[in-house]
Amino acid sequence: MRSRLGKTLTVLLIIILLIGATVFGYFSGFSFVENQKVRLGNLTELIARGGKSPITAETEDAVEIFIPRQSEVKDIAAILKEQKLIGNEFAFLLLSKFNGYDGRYQSGTHYLLPDMSYDEMMLVLTYQPEPVRITFPEGMTYLQVKERLRENGMRFNEAILDELMRRPGLFAEYSFITQIEVTPEREWPLQGYLWPDTYQFDVNATEEQIIRTFLRNTDAKLKSGGYMERAAARGLTLDDAITLASVVQMEGPVPEMDEIARVFLNRINQGMMLQSCATINYLRLELNEEPVLWVRNDDLVRFSDNPYNTYAQGSSLPPGPINSPGTSAIEGVLWPATESTWPGANSYLYFVAKGDGTNDFSMTAAEHEQKSAMYYEQSLNP
Repeated sequence: MRSRLGKTLTVLLIIILLIGATVFGYFSGFSFVENQKVRLGNLTELIARGGKSPITAETEDAVEIFIPRQSEVKDIAAILKEQKLIGNEFAFLLLSKFNGYDGRYQSGTHYLLPDMSYDEMMLVLTYQPEPVRITFPEGMTYLQVKERLRENGMRFNEAILDELMRRPGLFAEYSFITQIEVTPEREWPLQGYLWPDTYQFDVNATEEQIIRTFLRNTDAKLKSGGYMERAAARGLTLDDAITLASVVQMEGPVPEMDEIARVFLNRINQGMMLQSCATINYLRLELNEEPVLWVRNDDLVRFSDNPYNTYAQGSSLPPGPINSPGTSAIEGVLWPATESTWPGANSYLYFVAKGDGTNDFSMTAAEHEQKSAMYYEQSLNP
């Protein structure tokens, strides 16, 4: 009798424990689901308010995820699994389809947290990643552009970027590319065509994507300004116009650019060498040296065989642009000063830096030498 009672009590105890576990599990699971819903709702609200994910590279414990272009859901699941952010790729694929996220994921660099639910990760990945905004002012050389990209956290292979800069033919879909003359003397054929502007990049953008971002803008600006047609009307190739504009860009202030351009065009028309300090300073910059106001004889000597030295080479223009010129410099070359706006414009052949950011123009070599001596003396005794 006691044995049967003991067994009954044991069975009842087991049943009670099972019921308790079930009830506990139900309420625990319900609590977990509700908590996940609350978290997802909060994240959705934050994203809706800011238009972007609140998780950044600076967020504590953030894990960087890069989604390549044209990635399929299975590719994204594999990336998340590799980063140990999810444990089951199949579950991610199933939930992604069930939630309607398939086809909505954005390529680029995202940041996720290790404790996020699958739903939260999916939500973040459907929003455009926050880009890196970088401003490139007028007159930057390619090496300076590359350095600014690096300073702003861009991750690129320098050797690949350099190689692309030397191969404009890879970007033949842009209208101006066919006018770029590629010669052995020209180190960076695409230098001059990285239009000065503010750009947005994904931090992990490929080298080709970086170059195309610049060239798309350059193509649009050249077309909208009518610069190719204007260059042809003046008897210049676009490449020559951009090359001369890059020299003008480095030589003087914006208000004088049309006058500086006129002087250089006068010299070219008379078969004279350009003799521009800007080209010497470009060679100094390529060696990571500071530009100088007054060209020194030792620079002329050490760069005597360099095709970019416009004091020593017979050709008027350097082999290609020495920087990325801005609109004012380009328009200065294509719409230079005229006799009506600057009396004697067609006769000016020289100019010298006054030391205050402006230039003094001369018609004769004797006048130029006299002014040069005067301003140089003033620079020594300010």
